[in-house]
Amino acid sequence: MTLAAFPRSPLSRRHLLQLGAAGGLALAASAATPAHASGASFGAAAAAQAPTVSVTDLGPAVTAFTHAGATLVGDTVYVASRNIDPMRVVGYHIPTGKVTSVTNGPGISTQLLVPDAAGRYLYSAIRQYNTAPGPGLIRLDLSQPGAPKEDLHDIPALDPYGLTVTPDGVVYFGGREMSADLRPRLRRYDPATGRLDEVAIPDPRATMIRCLASSETEVYIGTGSSLNALPTSSKAGLWVMDRATNTVRSILPPEFAGGVEVRDVTIVDDDTLCIIGTTAQGSALAFIDRGNPSSYTIAPVGRTGSGKNLVHADGRIYFLLGGINEYDPGTGTFRNLSPSGVDLGEQWGLFVRDGKVWTVSAFALAVEVDLATGESTLHDLIEAGAPAGAQLAMSVAAGAGGVYVGGTNAVSRRDAATGAVTRLFAGSEAKDIDIVNGVGYFGQYSGVGILAHDPATDGQWPRLVEKFPTAQNRPHQVVWDEVNQLLLLGIQNDTKGGGSLVAYDPVRDVSTAAINPIDARQMVRSVATHDGVAYLGGDVTGGRGVVVAWDPVTHTELWRVDPLEDTAGVTGLVVRGPHLYVMGYRGELAVLDLETRAVIHRSRHRDVVPNYGTLLVNRGMVYGTSSAAFFRFDPKTFERTTLTTLNGEWYGIPRTAVDEEDNFYAIKGRNLVRIEVSQR
Repeated sequence: MTLAAFPRSPLSRRHLLQLGAAGGLALAASAATPAHASGASFGAAAAAQAPTVSVTDLGPAVTAFTHAGATLVGDTVYVASRNIDPMRVVGYHIPTGKVTSVTNGPGISTQLLVPDAAGRYLYSAIRQYNTAPGPGLIRLDLSQPGAPKEDLHDIPALDPYGLTVTPDGVVYFGGREMSADLRPRLRRYDPATGRLDEVAIPDPRATMIRCLASSETEVYIGTGSSLNALPTSSKAGLWVMDRATNTVRSILPPEFAGGVEVRDVTIVDDDTLCIIGTTAQGSALAFIDRGNPSSYTIAPVGRTGSGKNLVHADGRIYFLLGGINEYDPGTGTFRNLSPSGVDLGEQWGLFVRDGKVWTVSAFALAVEVDLATGESTLHDLIEAGAPAGAQLAMSVAAGAGGVYVGGTNAVSRRDAATGAVTRLFAGSEAKDIDIVNGVGYFGQYSGVGILAHDPATDGQWPRLVEKFPTAQNRPHQVVWDEVNQLLLLGIQNDTKGGGSLVAYDPVRDVSTAAINPIDARQMVRSVATHDGVAYLGGDVTGGRGVVVAWDPVTHTELWRVDPLEDTAGVTGLVVRGPHLYVMGYRGELAVLDLETRAVIHRSRHRDVVPNYGTLLVNRGMVYGTSSAAFFRFDPKTFERTTLTTLNGEWYGIPRTAVDEEDNFYAIKGRNLVRIEVSQR
């Protein structure tokens, strides 16, 4: 598997001269007069009758118990579920191997479970989604049977990423702001008074507070811009706040200044602060004198990526980075403690107990490693009593006798003939899936790459076949280019903006990539392919939505247009005959004539496309999907017919898949449904 330059020969395809060479002039969409294509001759006449639609409920689309946060209190590991409803915090009692408490909470997930010094209360800050409102700041009373939840405060404008409880019980937390201001604020909750207030803005140009640690007198704040970064966003920051005065000053070692973020921070003994982040040489630990922060030592990890879950125990530092790692400051040596021969996917939570280090795999496995022998034991949390649930869907694909639905740290494959469901262990999130020659290809976030799954040979474990280019971490769409025999993936760079188009050849097992093919800010949100040309739809925080015609073999631009009146981004693209259909965020539809590149039709469909809308072609008709509905457009008049309501609960971009038998598969609520549509 290599990321090569451009190894294939020039394209041979129809219409290349008509489409124009790179840099050629394109007709501006704003200059075209919108029409309703009354003179279009391609395709069948408008149907006189509405089509017959049959919808069959196939049950939960993808079921799992996955998580994004875990911690140890006494003999019990507390694990917060992710992407199931309701969110649950379960207590796994190590001595008995049983789940002894299940506490329902708000929201979808949390990375933050932090006990107070006495071990009585377990605090959590949770993003308050519209579908699962708060209050987002809660605590569990661990002294009571069943660990009941106490609601503390609403935090509707915050996506929390860091929380710490001081030795005297005061809670500080922060994260990514969801209000118009966007400046990341440090919040304080005092359980003695019940008051919640804002105490500091360490860096107004960072996009988030990433991590926190605290002492009796100080709060340490790691910041960065790993999500929704702009060219003006700050990079990694490390700050200390005096709790008495709320004054903040920077103590970041300059070696970390070019990194995206300070990912985690912890206090070692009383006099030393330990952080993990990235330097020019890769991931590194830093040990900082708390009394004199200009005095520090750096321990290069020798790997790329951001480590997390720093733990200090018995004079050693433990952290997660591609598995379980141990660092001995006395000898300056690292040791990998990950179990051999098994892929645990994402891991959250790390703690040391009785000579063993523990973490929790997002596949619902508690992992125990003996520090002396290296022997490992896996404990299945679902078998121990953790309640699995239906997840929000990330993606859906159909074909070759099966239907894939991507979730969080899980992908389900349903046999179309028998209905039997196989749960696949795919770490992180399958943002989109396509099936090619019987093999499912997953675009796997965050930065994982392309996973392949052949149901005849791969069982429950998809294979990694290609990594993404550095920093290109969030795939959006996976499509198959039949002419060039390439798998095309549109990707976003979360940390710096922009994105890429990756073209993967599964036969030669080689990929090529174009970085920022639209521009330095627009991600590649949508991809369509026709006659060997890729059409790329742009999107960016703050607005715009350019469409670029692209040669995926030579990675050169053929032409570009700006077809939408709204500037909220392109979320769906498809080609039918001589027309390129462009769906914008919140339902603007523009149809382009591919020869003239003029907009020949424009209409708005926000009543059925409240946010993201995607498109596909089947049997000569263009179909659309949103979270709200499944619909199609007449190929001559472009009139929309709503086929069925869905009210799909998506974590990703709503899509519909179609198999070789012309059956459509969509998400209705959290269930998978099969939709059969007559041709008329």
